[in-house]
Amino acid sequence: MELESITFWLNAFIPNSVCELRGQLFVITVPVRRFFTGDQREFSNEPAASARMHSEIQITALSSDTPTIAFQRNICGESHEVDEDGNIIASATASSDRMQFFNLRGSQTVDPEGGVIDGVPGSVQVDLAGSASLPLIGLAPDIDYSGTLTIDRAEGNVIFKGAVSGFPAFEMYFRANDGPVIILSQISPIAPIELLGEEDQAVNVSARIVL
Repeated sequence: MELESITFWLNAFIPNSVCELRGQLFVITVPVRRFFTGDQREFSNEPAASARMHSEIQITALSSDTPTIAFQRNICGESHEVDEDGNIIASATASSDRMQFFNLRGSQTVDPEGGVIDGVPGSVQVDLAGSASLPLIGLAPDIDYSGTLTIDRAEGNVIFKGAVSGFPAFEMYFRANDGPVIILSQISPIAPIELLGEEDQAVNVSARIVL
């Protein structure tokens, strides 16, 4: 069976492990004594699992010389503020305008200082960048992630190299054709203070393609 497509997705989500239970909901508390819901889960390979940010792409025609992006989906989950009893008192959804996959290409990458950088021979690459913040707090710091997804068609690997914020949790998965979901990375959160500044937690992961 030939490799025809790779579907990859990344989630940034707030796990129950960093929350407290108020009423029926797991919530996270900010320093001004306000409460916001997490994603009511731990790690999950379900593409539709609740997340603060979700970036998904499908690259097709991988057996040809002209791979294409069949679709990309970049969305933010709805945020909720609750009172001390866990009752929802406000809701809003952050903009996904700063979330995108871009620059689909072969094995070469343009060097910002001039020329090109040769990557994995015969590979397909695409870049990803994402930033969004809690819409219910003014000037809330961004959740950030960025990197390059590489599909090594010769060796049969999927590689992601980039960086994420130290909060919240992050997870990356992919499936080849209609095959099983493969875990590429699951990253536990450090602390909300890590949201300040740009993403600085390096990620360099790979996993075998299973058809």
